[in-house]
Amino acid sequence: MYFLLSANAEISGSGENMEARRKFIKDITGVVPTRWVKKYTGSMFIWICCTDDYLNGIYITAHNYEVAAICRTNVISKLDFFVANTCVYRKEYDTDIFWLLKRKNKNIRLLYAKQKIELTNEAILRDTNILRDVGTFGFMTSKSDRLMFKNRDKGFETALYLSFEKVSGLYGV
Repeated sequence: MYFLLSANAEISGSGENMEARRKFIKDITGVVPTRWVKKYTGSMFIWICCTDDYLNGIYITAHNYEVAAICRTNVISKLDFFVANTCVYRKEYDTDIFWLLKRKNKNIRLLYAKQKIELTNEAILRDTNILRDVGTFGFMTSKSDRLMFKNRDKGFETALYLSFEKVSGLYGV
């Protein structure tokens, strides 16, 4: 399993925050992940760590435009599932991401972070996945991250389906 984290400091935070996130990954998977490695994807830098397990997927915490960039890479063709811990931000962006993935891999499943409608600084209502609550885990978490931790005893895959929304290929659903 691959865990990707935006190299943007407002998401990745400090080195301490990233180590706390590694501990969180161990807590939710039961497997000690590798150290974070910074990689260039061809359009941006991203932090990557892995767990040596039977799971063949990506769990990415990043801005939605960074998620879209990863969806355009060839690594997608080899995955079983993709977990996007990011904002929808504009209506049906999650479905757009789904179809980006399907271009590379017709069998891939997409799970998207649970969203909350919030008023932006521009006075626009948006579906967001604002990262908050450094105190409990030592890094900024989303609602779906917190649900993953709560459901971790049910097994990683079950916790994913309880903590994230499965995205349909149908617009407006």
